[in-house]
Amino acid sequence: MNKKDIAAAERKNDEHNYRAIVYQTHLSDDLYMTLCGVGNCLPDYCFHTENRPGYHLHAVLQGCGQLSVDGKVHNVQSGQLFVTKPGEETWYKADSKEPWVYCWMSFDGTQAQDAVNKAGFSDGVNVLDYNADCWALYDLVTNVLDLDDDFPSGIYFRTAYLMEFLGHIMDSFSNSENEGIPKREFGKSNYIDNAVSFIRENYAVARISDIADHLGIHRSYLASVFKEKMGVSPQEYLMQCRIKNACRLLEETDIPINEIARRVGYDNPLTFSKTFKSHYGVSPKEYRSRKRIA
Repeated sequence: MNKKDIAAAERKNDEHNYRAIVYQTHLSDDLYMTLCGVGNCLPDYCFHTENRPGYHLHAVLQGCGQLSVDGKVHNVQSGQLFVTKPGEETWYKADSKEPWVYCWMSFDGTQAQDAVNKAGFSDGVNVLDYNADCWALYDLVTNVLDLDDDFPSGIYFRTAYLMEFLGHIMDSFSNSENEGIPKREFGKSNYIDNAVSFIRENYAVARISDIADHLGIHRSYLASVFKEKMGVSPQEYLMQCRIKNACRLLEETDIPINEIARRVGYDNPLTFSKTFKSHYGVSPKEYRSRKRIA
């Protein structure tokens, strides 16, 4: 991007949905938070910095974008982290079609560079995969944003959340280095396998929030990785399981259609019939009749 393009994109700064707080006080000069926030960016939203002090560590929750560091451009997507460091000229820009949602913590201090290195961002490294659930980092950031700094405890909690934020990222990098396994992909496969098993066993009563709770991940992250791996959303897959089991009951039993609707998770028989017809082009009654004739 040239400076003219950057300036045009930055004019959107006030339009996108974000929440952030700047902090002026800290407990120690060793390692302290200067800023944290969350951003739900508009398409092509761009932020440009030059020689900005401190370290600014972002977790991409959804969507994608680009990070430029001293002229080198990186493509960054959900499930990855990116950092800007002191002395760098950087811009980062949301994708035009799938603009990113990210959270971040900014920090400084005499131990800041060491912390960044231990998190995997050594010299020349600004982008890394995060081998766990980025939404857990989002929860830490929102916990900080919700603190009341008017209470003496606020600055202590804020410091603790920064340490936890960095600790999770260090663990992710350390585990990946030690095992040599792309854990983020491995984790996704595990999540999908467990989600599919849970849906198949509980399709009649399961809700998407139940599936996310069972896996211990945020429902937005579940939706993202499920669609990526399965080609359909968790809601669509759940509906497919319900309709597939309804077909089996229609073909193999004489159970009334209203009862079949209830057994596969539809309290309203009309909703069941409408959903069934949208998939097969015929009503449940017509489907049963045709299968019996065949």
